[in-house]
Amino acid sequence: MPTNTDHDGGKLTMTPPLDTDDHTPAWNGKIFSGGWVAGAAGVLAVTAPGTGRPVASVGVASAADVDRAVGIAKAAQREWAALPYDQRTAVLRNAAALLTADPHRLRRWLAPESGSAQGKARRETGLVVSKLHESATLAARPYGELLRSAKRRFSFSRRVPLGVIGVISPFNFPALLSMRSVAPALAVGNAVILKPDPRTPISGGLA
Repeated sequence: MPTNTDHDGGKLTMTPPLDTDDHTPAWNGKIFSGGWVAGAAGVLAVTAPGTGRPVASVGVASAADVDRAVGIAKAAQREWAALPYDQRTAVLRNAAALLTADPHRLRRWLAPESGSAQGKARRETGLVVSKLHESATLAARPYGELLRSAKRRFSFSRRVPLGVIGVISPFNFPALLSMRSVAPALAVGNAVILKPDPRTPISGGLA
């Protein structure tokens, strides 16, 4: 489910998106753009495909909302990319630890929102954890190489973050297919704007 995250020297904290009564999500009908805010394009009702019953609602971003989110992401990306690689690694590993400790946070949405059987929801949650651990290793890997040169000169290439990455994820494995793109991009120093499929915006927006 969507969560508000912050990092401090590699420590990731997750603000629970549920109100104290554990029934009405605090993000209900909103988008995340530096904080939970109303989307200028309205509200989308999320229904369970198996029953047709409402699950929750999410905000819909306008073009202006997206532009504003990109501006916020650009500013955050510079600070994020400047962090030592081990701090970015620690953030992703801590996210994996939080989900391992409380997999119900994701599974409770996967089953009704995407129509997943419980077994599929459990497997997808496990794969999300694996993807976080795998992506955490990217930050520590070599990011350049020496190149052969016909002349006697030192020639090398170096990979650098692109900046702000846009991710549009599908509905069939919503959490995994979001995390598959989001986690590696974050690991190497990018910021991400995520648009999950409108059929699964909650579990697809977990990343």
